[in-house]
Amino acid sequence: MASVDAILVDTNVFIYLMRGASDKASEYAPFVNGKRIVLSFVTVAELWRGAITQNYGDAKRKRLAADIDVAIVVPPDEALSRMWGELTARARTLGHALGQKAQNHDAWIAATAELYELPLLTEDSDFSGFPSLTLLP
Repeated sequence: MASVDAILVDTNVFIYLMRGASDKASEYAPFVNGKRIVLSFVTVAELWRGAITQNYGDAKRKRLAADIDVAIVVPPDEALSRMWGELTARARTLGHALGQKAQNHDAWIAATAELYELPLLTEDSDFSGFPSLTLLP
């Protein structure tokens, strides 16, 4: 899947982009224009958890489903699971946040970026400083 035409988008940035009409959406839009948006299965799970906890009605749930449908969603599989294990072990050795249990979701997103050699568009500082990740902006 590695391609300069694709970009892995973290949960918070995806929310900004799908809501549009905000300074954050304007800040991140140039990074995704003309590119395929890729989401980790974890991002999709986080989006649905948000919809459920915020009591989205039918219309908002349909819009969320449509927003997710514009992306390529990477499901968990053996290769991704192995990459997650390797990445979290390296992160623990390095003392990096991605090796902490509290960052398991972020570690899945990072493993997706690493496995598919995708840049990661995020504003989450927990990814910063991990040697194998290409972070945007």
